Amino acid sequence: MPIIGAHVDSSGGLHLSFERAKAMGADAIQVHPTPPGFWGSPKLDEVRISTFKEAAAKHGRPPFYFHAVYLINLAGDDPTLRQRSESTLTGYLRSADELGVNGVIFHTGSHKGTGFETRLPSILEHISKVLERADPKTARLLIENNAGLGGSVGARFEEIATMLDGLRDPRVGVCFDTCHAFASGYDERTPADVAQTIDELDRVIGLKHVEVIHCNDSVTGLGSNRDRHANIGDGQIGKEGFRALLHEPRLAKLPFILEVPGAGNGPDAEQVAVLRKLAAG
Repeated sequence: MPIIGAHVDSSGGLHLSFERAKAMGADAIQVHPTPPGFWGSPKLDEVRISTFKEAAAKHGRPPFYFHAVYLINLAGDDPTLRQRSESTLTGYLRSADELGVNGVIFHTGSHKGTGFETRLPSILEHISKVLERADPKTARLLIENNAGLGGSVGARFEEIATMLDGLRDPRVGVCFDTCHAFASGYDERTPADVAQTIDELDRVIGLKHVEVIHCNDSVTGLGSNRDRHANIGDGQIGKEGFRALLHEPRLAKLPFILEVPGAGNGPDAEQVAVLRKLAAG
């Protein structure tokens, strides 16, 4: 049985996300420790760190991930923006490590039409510097696959594999987003589709690098390149597809983290229950 989790509100203190996750029945947690549309990294002090660690211990230390701000772009041609992205991601990874959080999920950014190969050396240089500056002992940096709009990096599995090969660092892994993959042309609507897509994921990237799954249905169709999340079963992937993903033995030990709209305020107990039902039957 996979681990069922959700993106959780962390307003008022990161330690509060544990109780909120428990209330919705989630066994794995993702949070935005800072507002996702603004620059900034988590601000920690001894009290915040100890309060978080106490809450984590009380709740059995469930898998816990930060999602970095959406402004990060390590692939653009603006050196100031890239440097700011590097510094922000460094702060995120350092904070995750200090708190004992599993990792930081992030979008590499967009090359804005200049081409992946052109921007690759710069991308690798910035990620390497993030690892060097943050020097994490346990927290990992997790590259998320993208939906493919506007030259976004990592829509194709081959681009993520190329970045991993260039870095060759065990502190870097992958977050697989079901909606983004579908939008990028990887079908997941039937058991056969799911098996083929996971085969491709394993062949190109290697499942050993995949640490967590973003579990989201897609408003738009296969290959649309649009990042629009739908509640499980209400989108184009559908319940049959998610049942197959949840029963795929190669994904059995990974956290499935919901980032769906729910009733309007994000994942909720009802959506967690939908996922559990599909995982059980």
